[in-house]
Amino acid sequence: MTSHTTYGLLVPCRNGARYLPRLFDSMRAQTRPFDQFWFFDDGSDDDSGALAERAGARVIRADRSGGPSAARNRLAAECNCTWLHFHDADDTMAPNYLERISSFASEAIDLVVCDMLWIEEATGRVDNLWRYDQAALTRHPAASLLVNTIGGINGLYRRAPFLAAGGFDESLTYWEDMELNLRLFARGIRCAVVNEDLVTAYRRTASYSNSNLGEVWRVKLRIMRSLLAQADAELKATIAREAETIADRFALLDSWHDVPTALALGVEAGGDPPATRSLALRLLKHVLPRRWSFRLQHYRRRRETR
Repeated sequence: MTSHTTYGLLVPCRNGARYLPRLFDSMRAQTRPFDQFWFFDDGSDDDSGALAERAGARVIRADRSGGPSAARNRLAAECNCTWLHFHDADDTMAPNYLERISSFASEAIDLVVCDMLWIEEATGRVDNLWRYDQAALTRHPAASLLVNTIGGINGLYRRAPFLAAGGFDESLTYWEDMELNLRLFARGIRCAVVNEDLVTAYRRTASYSNSNLGEVWRVKLRIMRSLLAQADAELKATIAREAETIADRFALLDSWHDVPTALALGVEAGGDPPATRSLALRLLKHVLPRRWSFRLQHYRRRRETR
């Protein structure tokens, strides 16, 4: 790592003023400070931009929101640092985040990923743990990313390959981080994994993605379908399993009209949904319409988990 290597913190934000003090506290606590701090005020109605200016950010303002992907792309275009770290306004970093991550940012690496902790905002309860396997990610990145995606806040990206790949897909409202990383790995980027919880994401029931879960899963299905034509056997098997998982998600949302689309993708990928340990259901699914046997299996799973 050369002495002129620089690190930029890029924060897209729309109406995040109530969360920004927490993020800025974690930024100021860094044992290795960022070289540049850029903030995109995405048409906010609150004083997000003013708070960011007082925190020392270079602020870009938009009159109206263009979405998170467009905001991140604009930030990446303006920041000239060697490495870019995107962070959401309502999440935080461990004090040693950049110190630890930058120690892996060598000339032989294009992306550094750390583990991530999810916390339920209202209760402080640990909601989820995102863990990464360097060997699995290296061996078959697409299959790994479909199951265990790299989020918008736990990657450090070398700017040059990020820009060469075209940045985030601005047509996507959800899963834009997964789609970007699938594209980057397909282009041959080199990745290092740091198995430490160095970033924390906060989950809220009323968040935008939680209030639009049906569309969240539809977008993931579309991304998986786009991979199918060039998929090998392992990726097809992963797509088949994930498609059935999404069918279950639709069922939990009572969005039964979406279930056949998910099941059809699973079949197209070589699966035979529903997967079941029940001998009776394994027999019935060959005589019942697939959506009926899936419904029976879905109710069976729900009983087992109560």
